[in-house]
Amino acid sequence: MAFKNFIEFELFTIGTIHFRVVNVLVFVLIYLLIRIFLYFLKLYFKKLVDRGRLESGKALALYQILVYLTYVIGIVLAIETTGAKITVLIAGSTAILVGIGLGLQDFFKDLVAGLILLFERSIAVGDVVEVNGMVCKVKDIGLRATTVSTLDDIAVVIPNTRLTNFPIINWSQNQIPTRFNITVTAEFGSDTALIQNLLLQAVKSHPDVLEDPYPRVMLNDFGPRGFVFDLFFYSNNLFGIPMVKSQIRFEIDKLFRKHNLRFAIPQNEVYLHTPNPKT
Repeated sequence: MAFKNFIEFELFTIGTIHFRVVNVLVFVLIYLLIRIFLYFLKLYFKKLVDRGRLESGKALALYQILVYLTYVIGIVLAIETTGAKITVLIAGSTAILVGIGLGLQDFFKDLVAGLILLFERSIAVGDVVEVNGMVCKVKDIGLRATTVSTLDDIAVVIPNTRLTNFPIINWSQNQIPTRFNITVTAEFGSDTALIQNLLLQAVKSHPDVLEDPYPRVMLNDFGPRGFVFDLFFYSNNLFGIPMVKSQIRFEIDKLFRKHNLRFAIPQNEVYLHTPNPKT
């Protein structure tokens, strides 16, 4: 009898809604059941991925969607246990919800964008993307924002609308290896055939450069300062490509010095005009 009186003890009342100790216990029970369900759901998806029956990015997207749906259902059930009717609460607070909606337009846009990203999977966790000139790796996709890691290993939180409303480059979704280039300008009078061989030698010596497709050198232009060469190569090291390019440039510089070749240096000609003395 004492236990029954304890769990039916009324903590507080809001209108016709009565919050009792039993409601708190139910809330805790629902939360624990949700956590247990999500734990086994995560194990289930992990098993599917390990067996090769589901791709890891798709499994993560489905899991996140189910997490949100499960918590929404749990919250609705918890509110229903208090005797409150969700439909009545929504109808009675329409004006408030409209005001909140107007103030949180960007927030809801991000939520919709997050659902689009999770369903369409145009971007997945682990993808290397370029956003506004910033190359980064996707670490987490949430409903409101996506967390990425830059080349400097800095975590950046990007609102999802920026990923759905603006053009981005997803390097990881290329079906073929990605092509990169390095521009080299050599002074006029240099042996162009030798430079071509040296550029190919420098790029082929790097372990992250693929042999197929084969690297190529193109004499792109007779520039104002010298011969302009473009060195094209393919690599799968998308996130580390700035360092790959840097190491290739070091090798090019070493080979140029070894063969007494010079890079074209910007030159400015200054003309001095001395006026005639007054007569």
